[in-house]
Amino acid sequence: MDEHNYQNDQRSLLVLWPTGKCNLACRYCYAAGVCQQDMEAEVAVQAIDLMREPLNIQFAGGEPLLNISLIKTVCEYASAHKQDVRFSIQTNGSLIDANAIGLIKQYKIASGVSLDGRIETNEYLRGDTFQVIKGINLLYEAGLATNINAVVSDYNVSKLTELVDMAVYLGNINGIGLDLLRKAGQGASPQATLKQADKDELRQGLRDLYAYTQNINKSLDNKIIIREFEKARILWQTRPQEPSYCYAAQGQSFVVLPNGDCYPCGSLAEIPQYYMGNVSESVKSLAISCKPYEGCTLCEYHSFCPGACPSRGLLNGGFDELDCVMRKTTFDLIKEEL
Repeated sequence: MDEHNYQNDQRSLLVLWPTGKCNLACRYCYAAGVCQQDMEAEVAVQAIDLMREPLNIQFAGGEPLLNISLIKTVCEYASAHKQDVRFSIQTNGSLIDANAIGLIKQYKIASGVSLDGRIETNEYLRGDTFQVIKGINLLYEAGLATNINAVVSDYNVSKLTELVDMAVYLGNINGIGLDLLRKAGQGASPQATLKQADKDELRQGLRDLYAYTQNINKSLDNKIIIREFEKARILWQTRPQEPSYCYAAQGQSFVVLPNGDCYPCGSLAEIPQYYMGNVSESVKSLAISCKPYEGCTLCEYHSFCPGACPSRGLLNGGFDELDCVMRKTTFDLIKEEL
């Protein structure tokens, strides 16, 4: 799912973790060891009551479909008590079944499925790939589209075109989003088997992905949308003044763990300095930011670039230059296109 808005949006984002547990063991799992319990309905209701409208509610975690009864309760309660509320879910896709399909259809829940490449690539990084494909196929059979989101590491940075292959094969993919590996959870472990992508490899991987997508789209009625390229295209055309990177950068993001503790971003969960309170009492808003890159003001895209992911920068010890590489490469490609 897409927590990146890049515009000054008046909506609030409430990210609920129905559970901290997961049925997979991804090599870079960001939620590893974080609040391994299920959320009670009371906690979810308290969180919803604290939020102002208009409101986006996203289910994440942990694997949210492990506590599907909580998702149903939230949708029922929020729909009855909020005038303007939208729902979304970020899932590994392996637990999508008829029950999940019914909920998604009934409450128009926008879905995002984590997928890092073709079967062999995703199997190495995440596992249970055939069940994930089965889940996406169930969405397809129900007439429902979804997004796929990939974590980019040194392992798959040269294989990003595989994501387009999977999108074409699956047939119901609205868009593809890329998330650079960050030092959180399992990814921060000294035993971590994955590393961040090399800067030159990332540039080339993005250029290959762009060219491959452009070529594939020539023969498709429903074009494959790559989130990073589309965002760069919008920003290039609209030139907004001081766009925000995400809801957390605007102080409009509230990530609630199963025990009710709140943080501005799931990647910062259980880090004391980013604790925003517990929903059983009160929560405070918190806008996060990372140290700006000293070369930003010299960049031709500076005036309308949203900058780097703040939580990723904070976790990685300050401004992370890979974010700059990602942003600048996408702007370069769109500049060449337009």
